[in-house]
Amino acid sequence: MKRIFFDEHEHWEAFKKKHEVRIRPIVIKEVEKFRDCGNPKNGFKLYVCEGCHDVRHVPCRCKGRFCTKCSVGENEEWSRILTEDVLQVNHRNVIFAIDENLREIFLWNRKLLKPLMDEAAKLITEFFQKKAKVTPGIIAGLHMFGSRANLNPHVHMLVTMGGITKKGGVEDIRLYSFYDASGNNGRRSC
Repeated sequence: MKRIFFDEHEHWEAFKKKHEVRIRPIVIKEVEKFRDCGNPKNGFKLYVCEGCHDVRHVPCRCKGRFCTKCSVGENEEWSRILTEDVLQVNHRNVIFAIDENLREIFLWNRKLLKPLMDEAAKLITEFFQKKAKVTPGIIAGLHMFGSRANLNPHVHMLVTMGGITKKGGVEDIRLYSFYDASGNNGRRSC
């Protein structure tokens, strides 16, 4: 990805110049960190083998969200923590998507992204409370783009197949149904 952004054609600089008023400062900061990631001029750790005296220079990393090397480690650590700290229960992946005609609203008004996630979780919670009288466990993550790198704000949620009752007990739910609200008139069991 570095070659695409920062090759001799200077794609990033051209993009930044063309769209500078529309690019948020945090995006510029993250891409600039990505460009300099792993450059020994920005610092490195020096390791020397006491036995053979082999010397290794390990460059410092940017730890940026956009960096293809640094963000992978952060995601792996988050996954490790989840597997250790979260109850091991059956769950389903639920995706909360919005109509294509509304997507650009979220691009220009990013303050709506958190309420979008909150409403998605609230919808699932209310469904469980109405149908099974339990509060489910939900881990939600926001994605801004679809698989074709198109603008497509949507919420991915890992939802427990069960939940906590009002008395504090745990109750499993074997099956529940969701209606496909995308206009496909399909019913899908999860």
